Amino acid sequence: MSTFFNPTPEERAALEALAAEIPGIQQTLIKNHELLTHADRGAHQQQLAGSRVLLAVADRLPPALDGLGIFERGASHVGIGRISTGLGCPHAETDADFLGLMAAFRTPAGRRVDFITINDPTSPTDTPEEFIALLQATADAAGSAGLFASQARLLVSLTRHAGLRAPAIALHVTGQTRRTVHSASAFQQYWTGIVRARDVLGKFTFVPSPPPLPGSDAVRSPTHLTDDWRTRQSAGPLVFQLYWIPFVSERETSLADLTAPWTDAQKIEVGTVTFPKIDSGALDSKLTTLLASEMGANPGHWEETSDGSEPALPATRFTAARSLAYRASQQSRHALPDESYQSFFDRGEIGRELARELVRRYNENRSAGHWVPDAGAITMNDL
Repeated sequence: MSTFFNPTPEERAALEALAAEIPGIQQTLIKNHELLTHADRGAHQQQLAGSRVLLAVADRLPPALDGLGIFERGASHVGIGRISTGLGCPHAETDADFLGLMAAFRTPAGRRVDFITINDPTSPTDTPEEFIALLQATADAAGSAGLFASQARLLVSLTRHAGLRAPAIALHVTGQTRRTVHSASAFQQYWTGIVRARDVLGKFTFVPSPPPLPGSDAVRSPTHLTDDWRTRQSAGPLVFQLYWIPFVSERETSLADLTAPWTDAQKIEVGTVTFPKIDSGALDSKLTTLLASEMGANPGHWEETSDGSEPALPATRFTAARSLAYRASQQSRHALPDESYQSFFDRGEIGRELARELVRRYNENRSAGHWVPDAGAITMNDL
């Protein structure tokens, strides 16, 4: 039977201490990478795409989700979607890395619900301590000249931060990132971490529909994933079927061995997530891309129970640690305040005041030489 994380004050303090490492990791990234001039995300810094995203909830839902938060039968929601690489720094998209998909929505009561995923069914590490060690190692390796130099530096640093666990972590992460190394498209399957839905723990998975055809290695340029996503979304909507994968047992769906994949024979389709067709050159598309880049998201943005109460921390230790780490990252990098874009969830539109702030941030970053998604030249006169 699944159990929920209910930390003691000492356990909470230990996770807070881990999250306090994030600003230092961000500063290491700045020091090591010439295209980072101020604090940015500690992971998933490099955005491949960002746009409006739509959720259509299924007409039939499992009891754990039925009526929970955004999961009202047949409901539809507008949100913000983002596709990224996994490291905290810019790099060639042919390099070994994860991919991430984020889709943020809001409940009718005004609560945020964020799906934060990677393109592998397992976690990079089993514990929050190991995950922070991995982030520290990737920051140490940022800006290394060439893929092999970066990987060698990462392993040396991981040994320093993770000790005897370093070889196992490195081997697992190498296996995880192989999927991206051989991918011709970011339009592929993604998995969330573990969340609580009433009295059940589970994961979500985003499955592309229909699956993309294999691409050719001949077209793998340093921006091939960005280019392919833009081409696909400019031609038509990109659709994912959303499935819920409930906990079965510790053997089949482990809550401790997070680097082991869950069985998904019990998965249930609960909705459809669509990145609608866009004109990538249109001003509103560019502004939504910038919004996806500047906003924050958090795996703790979720509704666990039907009474609407907000837990102090998510219901697993790993997700709780991630929630605190994401919060620390957003505070350090001065992410766009939530209230400045709440109206987007109602209308799917960016108002003039928000547009001006997005353009201001974009041009300041470009002037400073800080990497941002390329939206071309945009001035206040364009608004």
